[in-house]
Amino acid sequence: MPTKNVFLPKQQRSQDTQRKLLTALHTCLQDKFFEHITIKELAEHAGVSVGTFYRRFKDKESLLPLLYQDFGNDLTLWVSGLEQTKYASLADAVEKLSIATFQFLAGRKSVFRTLHLNSRLHSALLDSDQVVDRKVIYQRLAGILLTFSQEITASDKEKAAGMVVFMMINTLLDKVLYPGLTPAIACDLDAGEFSLELPKMIMPYLSA
Repeated sequence: MPTKNVFLPKQQRSQDTQRKLLTALHTCLQDKFFEHITIKELAEHAGVSVGTFYRRFKDKESLLPLLYQDFGNDLTLWVSGLEQTKYASLADAVEKLSIATFQFLAGRKSVFRTLHLNSRLHSALLDSDQVVDRKVIYQRLAGILLTFSQEITASDKEKAAGMVVFMMINTLLDKVLYPGLTPAIACDLDAGEFSLELPKMIMPYLSA
């Protein structure tokens, strides 16, 4: 997914058109997978011509870096909200993070699926967001757990917190995005129920 396929707008009118097309993509993703959306549909939802689309983008895939950046902004706001949340204990923090992660993924399922699949097909997409560092995002989530470091009995507390963030995001991602596929089918719980059970597995690891 080379970012050079995106022609960055300099004029306000062009910026507005780009935003309309990105909004149109969000709208279309509510009903269709990315691979089934046509450029004609995007142009119609954005209220522009197909020719206008091609003056801004080389192809449909060239919208993905913008979608990735847009998602990064949502991710940052989400983590900031979690950092401002009050937690009574480590157990409370783990439970609330698990439920919040499920709700965040489920609320953006179509967008997250598109980015998840395409980042594996086009690894350059992962470098297209120059503002939001995903590794820092995960470190901030781990930092929420580390505020209760006195309750964590693992010898390497930072490593343990990082393991929990990885486990939480990875397992919930599979349950939300691909509930009918392996490995999600190994557990009969739906994603919401899974988010409630997961903390019961995590807590003994953090504070045996």
